Amino acid sequence: MIIEVDLTTVPPRTTLSDVDDVTSLKVVTRGEHAFVARDTFVDLAGLRGSDPEWLARLDGMLSYAASKGWTDEHGAVRAHVEHQ
Repeated sequence: MIIEVDLTTVPPRTTLSDVDDVTSLKVVTRGEHAFVARDTFVDLAGLRGSDPEWLARLDGMLSYAASKGWTDEHGAVRAHVEHQ
């Protein structure tokens, strides 16, 4: 099976192909960067996502990224994809 992750979409699109091949498994990504929406950060932050101070710092980071051209037309911020 192949899990395909398209990091060029917001949210990233994940599909499963070769579903009948249960003898192998791999993850294939498309894109060198992922775009992450503000709501995603808030959702993933758990309790911190409701902290006004943390939200202000997040918004500051997103504003800085926008000033550098690192956001898309919807305000999602570009993040580097790092492979380990």
